[in-house]
Amino acid sequence: MSGRRTVSLAVTLPVALLIAGCGATPESSPPDDGSLSSPSPSSSSGDGAAATDLSVIGCARDDPADEGELTGVWAGNDNGVYYVRQVGGCVWWFGTEVRDIELGTAGQRGFANVASGRIVGTHVDLEWADVPLGDTVNGGGLTFTYDAANDQLTLVEQRGGRLPFGGTVLTRIQPDATSSSAPSATPTP
Repeated sequence: MSGRRTVSLAVTLPVALLIAGCGATPESSPPDDGSLSSPSPSSSSGDGAAATDLSVIGCARDDPADEGELTGVWAGNDNGVYYVRQVGGCVWWFGTEVRDIELGTAGQRGFANVASGRIVGTHVDLEWADVPLGDTVNGGGLTFTYDAANDQLTLVEQRGGRLPFGGTVLTRIQPDATSSSAPSATPTP
């Protein structure tokens, strides 16, 4: 019976923490000071390492049609391509170097990862993890700075992970890669 209680607690506690993190209401309107969004500092784990607020999951509810300044396609200096979406002060991405994706097949040659996080001034704080599309397994926390003049994100800090994150500089390759600029699904007469 003790083993069953341990398993139950091991499953219940992380789910409760995730739900608690989703309950926060992030601010989604950009500030007037030229930064990417309103400051929403990351929570601290007490050991000096920053941890991204899980309420980022709820950002899409704020304004699902919002496409912030970082939304677009970015090339990494790790041969990866990063598909970035910004909603208010929240960011998500899918990054991969897998070129010829074979649908339904895991462990293809190259990396594939997802990330989510928050923007604080010109810093983008993310938590990321590899997904099984690629053949690497790693994850951790990242902080990038945004250089609007050069349209680049530069890695300034990595937290955790077994190996260093490969993409230290991301440069936008499709600045108009938003759904509002995408070709229409229906032909116009």
